[in-house]
Amino acid sequence: MTTQSKRLNDMRISEHFRLREFECPCCRCVQIAPGLVRRLEALRELWGKPIVITSGYRCAEHNVWVKGSPKSLHMRGQAADVVVPFEEQETVMKMARKADFSSAIPYGKRNFVHLAVN
Repeated sequence: MTTQSKRLNDMRISEHFRLREFECPCCRCVQIAPGLVRRLEALRELWGKPIVITSGYRCAEHNVWVKGSPKSLHMRGQAADVVVPFEEQETVMKMARKADFSSAIPYGKRNFVHLAVN
């Protein structure tokens, strides 16, 4: 990765998120649906806490490596996995519905929630 590409992906794309938070960890490429960022901002407002993204965009190769679904919305920039402690997942799931995510899947004791938009 060049210093220049690192700077480019460090740009702010909304009040609380930077492009680099959504990039594929293996190739640093990024695709992101604008609706995903808007809904993440809405969820952050409802929850009142910072949102930490553990998986945003995935290139096809990385998706295979993590054993993701062949039709994963991560590969189209329409999904993000975010850190949510197990004991807060039920509450965050309700907030995700209010923030208008098309799907929200809790991953229990793995401490994250998968959020997606269509």
